[in-house]
Amino acid sequence: MKYFISVALFVSIIFIQPGCKSVVDDIIDCSVESGFLSIHADVNAVNPKLVNFEFVNNDKESGFTLDSDIQWDFGDGNTVTSTNHKTEHIYADSGDYKVKAGYTLRRGDATCTGTKEKDIVIN
Repeated sequence: MKYFISVALFVSIIFIQPGCKSVVDDIIDCSVESGFLSIHADVNAVNPKLVNFEFVNNDKESGFTLDSDIQWDFGDGNTVTSTNHKTEHIYADSGDYKVKAGYTLRRGDATCTGTKEKDIVIN
């Protein structure tokens, strides 16, 4: 009987493991993955109130994809949804602004949503 239980346990581990692995592959730890995401902001050299923004996923190896729709909040009361991770914004006034980008990250059937922030100074 001990031999049968040992063999049954061994066989079940071998055949059950691949099924469990696919479930684990679709898990996203948003707190870890958000460390790979960033907002790039480039102030235009000719018009210092014009800023080009890009939302970037720097994790190229884990199979995560970033939805193309990014919800931007420019910190001055203006918002927009971009469809290619990029947008631009013209600020009316000089000042310090907190830019926020809302995103959805995917891996298989799993998703996580979050917001990244970046402080910018407009002269």
